[in-house]
Parts: sequence; C-alpha cells; structure tokens
Amino acid sequence: MIKNKRIYLIILLGLLFVPLIGNILLPRRIFSDLENRYLASTVKIDKDLLKSGVLAERLEAFVQDQFPLRENFINLKSDLEVLLQKKENNGIYYGKDGYLFGKPKNYKETIFKKNLDALIALNDESSLPIGIFIVPPSQLVLTENLPKHYTPLKEERYYEEIMKNLSSTGAPHGIEVLLPHREEGIYFRTDHHWTQRGAYEGYKALMESMDLQPVKLASYEPVLVEGFQGTFYSKFRGNIAGSEPFIYYEAEGTDLKVYYPATEVQEDRIIFEERLSTRDKYAAYLNGNDPLIEIRNEDALYDEKVLVLKDSNANAMSPFLVDTFKEVHYLDLRYFNLPLSDYLEENGFDRVLCIYGMDSVGEDENLMKLAK
Repeated sequence: MIKNKRIYLIILLGLLFVPLIGNILLPRRIFSDLENRYLASTVKIDKDLLKSGVLAERLEAFVQDQFPLRENFINLKSDLEVLLQKKENNGIYYGKDGYLFGKPKNYKETIFKKNLDALIALNDESSLPIGIFIVPPSQLVLTENLPKHYTPLKEERYYEEIMKNLSSTGAPHGIEVLLPHREEGIYFRTDHHWTQRGAYEGYKALMESMDLQPVKLASYEPVLVEGFQGTFYSKFRGNIAGSEPFIYYEAEGTDLKVYYPATEVQEDRIIFEERLSTRDKYAAYLNGNDPLIEIRNEDALYDEKVLVLKDSNANAMSPFLVDTFKEVHYLDLRYFNLPLSDYLEENGFDRVLCIYGMDSVGEDENLMKLAK
C-alpha cells in the first residue's frame, strides 16, 4: 500500500515538474505560425501584478504557451474529441469527408441593416454599372457534408434577407450559383474561404449578370500545392482534420503591371508563389490584403477600368478579373479611409464590382463607407 502511494506521488510530481523543467531547458517559442499569434514567452515578476491577480494569469498563459510538446498535446486532444464523437472544438464543427464548418453567428441588426442600405445606396445613386456578388458560407452550399444536428437556419435567413434586399441590383444568388458545383471542390475543407474553383463560378455568374463574356476556365493551368491548413484548422487542430491540397489557376504568359500605392512597390504578378510555402497559402493571391492594388493588363478582354470593392473572398477571383478588364483597382475599405465618392470621381471608372462574404455584410462596419 505504501509502495503504491509512493508510485502515485512520483507520477504526480513528474506531471508537475516535467513541464516546469521543460520550460527552463527548452528554447522559448516566440510565435505560433499555425495560430498566427505571438506566444507568451516571458513573465515579469512585479508585486503590483501579484496583488492584482494579473501575474497569476500571465504565468498560466506562459505555461500553456511554452508547455513541452504543446502542439502534439493540442492535436491529441482534438483527435480524441473527434473519436468520442464530439463534433465541435473551439467554435469549429467537424463534418463529413473532413469538412470543417464555423459556428453560427449572431449579427448585430444595426450593422447588418446599415451595410445592406450602403450596398443599395451605392447601386441606386451611382451613374456607373454596379455588379454585386455576396459569397455564401460553405454550410449553406455543402449541406450534405454538415455534421448531424448542425442546421444552418440562422445563416440561411441572413443570406435570403441579403438577396431579397439586393433583388433590384441584379446580384446573382450565390447559393443557387454554387450548389450545382458542390462536388467540384468549390470550398476549402479547412478554411473559411471558397477555392479559386468556387470563385470562378461566382465570377462567371457576376459577368453574366452584367451581360459580359467571362473568360474560360479551360484557358488556365491548375497548380496543386500540398499541405494547406486554413483558418478553421488553426482553431480545430488535430491529425484527423489534417491538411488538404491548395489548387490555384494561372494563365500562361500574362503581361501584368501591378502597383501597390501604400508601399510604392511595382510587381508583374498576382500569384506570389513564395507564400505557398507558408501556413497562409491563401495569401498567395495578391500577396494578401492591401488597402489598394492597381493592376493593368493590355491584353484583357474588355478595354475597361474597373473598381473592385472587396474582402479577401475577392482575392481568389483576381486572376479572372485581371484577364477580363484592362485596368482593375482592388480596394479594401478596411484599410482605406478616403471618401469613396472622391476616389470614384478622380479615377474615371467604367464600372464597380462589390465582392464580399456574407460575414462582411453582417459584421464589418467598414462597408458603411460604400454610401459615402
């Protein structure tokens, strides 16, 4: 009996001291590429922090972030929960065929309505042709892949309300556009974005809604890169969820002039292949998000200058848009604070495209700038 107690005591002390010793001996981890955040790597001892209780919180964060084999334990925890048929982890649900889905959201009614009003105002008050495409979240299209008891009624109501309000604009119904292609890899399994294959279907519907001819997907070469783990995976984790291929489409021999005004950088490409070796492979499109990107293609289908108002969903559409229009300005209102009306007037655009995910309409207050 005494011997057993000693064994239990040794095990308990091991569980307590092995992480502590590991934290002392192993090199400190500064940044988690997968979580895209800085880890707690130091703790300042201060009596005021001790009294307030903040020190205890910081010590806890330090131990959690610097725990030996931390990534392995996180993956093991996620895999065990999947095996125990717990479908949700950190707000992400595990569906059929390895698809991950985000937790349903509650939009603030004031933001949702003001953003819709801003989209309608832009369409009604502009003298330019306006094209709008609202990208539905994957759970509204890949319904056969949803886990049991996950019914996206709330998201469906939001999307239908958006389309009802935008009916006068001629905006294509994203669910109806994408649903026939649901088995063609139009959404990532581990990320909240659509794939470039899905973006093509959205692009095609958007062009047709404005009586324009879309470029053909067959004129692009698909390139496959293994090992993509997207935003959903970074929250869900585990070996069962795993990784997936990242497939992008690129036209051969396109002569582009790409300018980034914020950094005064000139490029000749919109696919940045060096990003494909990082965790955030989606940032290969346009090198990620930027306040403003100006792109010229003298061989484009239409001799038009177009403004694209967008979130990151539009980035995957960029290879098709730059081959369609001679000059494309990609403008992200999250990082742009000048009056939109002034920018439109100064640049002499032929048309405006608005490409946003549903969550941007429901949550991003920057869309209200559309009406300014």
